[in-house]
Amino acid sequence: MEIILKIFLRLLSLIPFGMQMFFGMLLGKLLFKYLKKRRAVTMWNIKKCFPNLDKKEVKEIAKLNFSRLGQSIFEICNSYYKSDKQFLKMIINSCEIEKKILEIKNQKNLILVPHTGNIDFVVRLPSIFLKLNGMQRAQENKLWDKIMTEGRSKFVDKIFLPNQGKKLLETLDNGESVLYAPDQDYGYKNSIFVDFFNHKALTVVFPSVLVKRTKCKVYLLTLVKEKNGYVADLKKLDLKGENEEADLKKINSAIEVFANSNISEYYWIHRRFKNRPKGEQSFYPDDALRNTWL
Repeated sequence: MEIILKIFLRLLSLIPFGMQMFFGMLLGKLLFKYLKKRRAVTMWNIKKCFPNLDKKEVKEIAKLNFSRLGQSIFEICNSYYKSDKQFLKMIINSCEIEKKILEIKNQKNLILVPHTGNIDFVVRLPSIFLKLNGMQRAQENKLWDKIMTEGRSKFVDKIFLPNQGKKLLETLDNGESVLYAPDQDYGYKNSIFVDFFNHKALTVVFPSVLVKRTKCKVYLLTLVKEKNGYVADLKKLDLKGENEEADLKKINSAIEVFANSNISEYYWIHRRFKNRPKGEQSFYPDDALRNTWL
């Protein structure tokens, strides 16, 4: 089964880009129709974060969001199996972003990556120009976990599990670059509530701790899909490592700016607000998610 799946994923990477995106869009439509719980969470997140949108607008954005979800299947294949030359052809501003990445090559870098269509595809870009390390959570599906780890190992030097934060810190302190996705609710441990789209969101303090301990530079890396490829951006964030809440506000604010400008790109499918401050009711009430307009 493993060999068959790997061959299938490699074959998907050989399909021309335009056809990949078309088939991905069709897959997204199917996912939107049949993944009812995820569809409800996606639309609820958009509704709560953009209260000025009407029901029709929310639904249309959610559909686009699921189209990107479908297309991300092909982006995973491209990130694992395309050569560096093939990959860079898909980056519209490849010369510009290459220059930005090379400018930070010889320093300690914490590169933050918000959850968009496919993180693997975003991460693949800087790995072409500098040595990268990262962290990932084990997947429930053992076969997919193995394929994902092997795929990422092609362009990420060391992959740490969440309980190996100390080793990741040491790697960063030794002058290497580290990738981290800070915009999920990882639970109450080592997290604090910080505003995100005017709602309290549990945000992990790890980035601020890394800055305090290593004096590293922090950047936000994003990739936005355009008609004929992708536009990449690398923005420096002014984290001090002196005040965790202040640092995390800067991170969430930067991701907000990105999501505001690229609303259909951001990964609204996650329960970003699942844990609440003590005494506050659930952000995702069952009756609201079952509402017919969702």
